[in-house]
Amino acid sequence: MNMNFFVNTRVITGVDCVKNNAEKLGSFGDRCLIVTGAASAEKCGALSDVISALNSTVVQYEIYNKIQQNPTSVSCFEAGRLACEIGADFIIGIGGGSPLDASKAIAVVAANPDISEDMLYSMQWKNQPLPIVAVGTTAGTGSEVTSVAVITNSKGLKKSFRNDLTYPVLSFGDPKYTMSLSDSFTRSTAVDALAHCVESFFNRSANDISKIFAVAGVKKLFKVFDKIISDGTENLTLDDREQLYNASLLGGYAIAVTGTAFPHALGYFLTEDYGVAHGTACAVFLNEFIEYNSSVMPELTAEFFDEIRMDKETFKNVVSSVMPEINVKLTDESIAELSPRWENNAGLRRNWGDADTDFVNALLRKLF
Repeated sequence: MNMNFFVNTRVITGVDCVKNNAEKLGSFGDRCLIVTGAASAEKCGALSDVISALNSTVVQYEIYNKIQQNPTSVSCFEAGRLACEIGADFIIGIGGGSPLDASKAIAVVAANPDISEDMLYSMQWKNQPLPIVAVGTTAGTGSEVTSVAVITNSKGLKKSFRNDLTYPVLSFGDPKYTMSLSDSFTRSTAVDALAHCVESFFNRSANDISKIFAVAGVKKLFKVFDKIISDGTENLTLDDREQLYNASLLGGYAIAVTGTAFPHALGYFLTEDYGVAHGTACAVFLNEFIEYNSSVMPELTAEFFDEIRMDKETFKNVVSSVMPEINVKLTDESIAELSPRWENNAGLRRNWGDADTDFVNALLRKLF
């Protein structure tokens, strides 16, 4: 039995968890940089709660609110150098995957203001990143409990790094922050959490403990998916939202062990080139991922469906019903142009079987 596991993050969840644990923020220093998107952190109430907590512990702060969906290295370097200029002792990221991933890169740059983009991704850091506090406001990313940061580089390509030093030291998960999410955002982030769980389960690096997290996450998600299919997302209760959030944490714990597989690897170009929301871009490949593993790993597939107590066709129908629709058409020429991306791709190497460039090209022709 392989139960190897490491997540260097203290996680505190529940309604008003920021307010009720304000004193913990004072333990990281006297000044911080708050990292957010343009409006979501304020809209959901998380920014107000964090500012109140910082004021109560007499921690000074500056706000950087220019993180876009799919954060760029340009904005991360700008924010990192601002953190350095103000003498920030730590970084607080508020939001979904974009601000939280950006906060990890910003923490690196703040401690190493002269590094290049290549050095950021290659993790050639002289100084240890600043401590990171994560305040999650969506239910899907899992970034609160992983060391991974996915940042769009100066060439417009999504590229990741992961390092034990970029685990958040503290993460807050208050489900009330997710109550204001739109229908499309709720669905996209929820299927992102599902992709994390499923890709982790069918991963070469999976172990006994990551599978436990993955299965538990899928079960929680499908309980709420049934309600979404019948009643829509506007009728989700706080308890439903909490289940989605907890499932996203379970997915994060799972991929902290394994990383993701080909749905994430293939989904990046849909976000970069066609503006498809990240979770949807990954989930569009999930049913094909299940079919692929049914072929190359039938016993593992049988184990998965036995564990989640569901048959394959029901699973696929639920995924199709929950995820937002996308309308992308690819030509043979555009598929050929993408081919270099699949050579020696880490997300493909993590799959069982032989998911190579020819496989990906055939899959893209089938789907698009």
